[in-house]
Amino acid sequence: MHKILKTALLSLVLLPVASAASVKGADGVTVEVTNPKRVVALNGTTVELIYRLGKQNTIVGTDITGTYPPNKIPSVGHWAQLPAEGIISLKPDLVIGPADNFATPKNTTLVQQLRAAGVKVLVLPASDTGGLDGVKTRLNLLAQVYGVPSAANALSKSFDTTLAAVKANRPKVAPRVIFLYAHSPSDATIYGTEGGANELIELAGGKNVAPFKDTKPLTAEALAAINPDAIIMLERGLAAVGGMEGVLKMPGVAQTNAGKNRRIYTVDNSIRWIGPRLPEFALKLAREWKEDFGR
Repeated sequence: MHKILKTALLSLVLLPVASAASVKGADGVTVEVTNPKRVVALNGTTVELIYRLGKQNTIVGTDITGTYPPNKIPSVGHWAQLPAEGIISLKPDLVIGPADNFATPKNTTLVQQLRAAGVKVLVLPASDTGGLDGVKTRLNLLAQVYGVPSAANALSKSFDTTLAAVKANRPKVAPRVIFLYAHSPSDATIYGTEGGANELIELAGGKNVAPFKDTKPLTAEALAAINPDAIIMLERGLAAVGGMEGVLKMPGVAQTNAGKNRRIYTVDNSIRWIGPRLPEFALKLAREWKEDFGR
């Protein structure tokens, strides 16, 4: 009898103990987490990072940007106007999202609403600033949440390996570049020196020559004043204006050096948010620019 009891007690001692972590968010609030199994991951970069850590099976909801890797995760709506009720209905252990998701005019009270309902919220640093260092910071916070520091270290090393290839493939002379965001031929915007597109341009070895930080509507006059050597657009943006020939018909484009030499480059639709594929995107662009602007 004593032997049976001793064996039972020993088996209890040897049972795996759920790992707990105290993770401090970008808003200064520390969240206590223990092996979360139902996570609402806001922003596509958060979804990608969780996938890279091998914890994608914990994601029960995301917003409309969380489409990569291809998945069937339920969407709670547009990233700029997220419904607290829809998130709460998924019964999450934890909601994770970057600060820029929670800072839009219609999301400013979202964190307070969720926490008031008893939902834990971890606010990550913004996903539209900080470059690759910002990605690593978010990665390390997520590694704390899931207790997988070795996976985060391996991924961080892979970033550095790709970044070394980017540096080796940059053009010797930086091309003068702008990022053009287009919904249609008559609805386009020049993005300034803030955001993910700017981070990509600089990482790939270009110079963002937009003379402002935020955004300005595309006009022939504005574009003529900048006269870029290259224009980058989202893949869906190029499709929305009718491809290369459509771009050349947009105000002022054909008169620029970029238009005259048909140097229009496409980038992934997610680039406004800075995620783990940033080094890959930069390597592709750097190689294209090195080929077109000289080695």
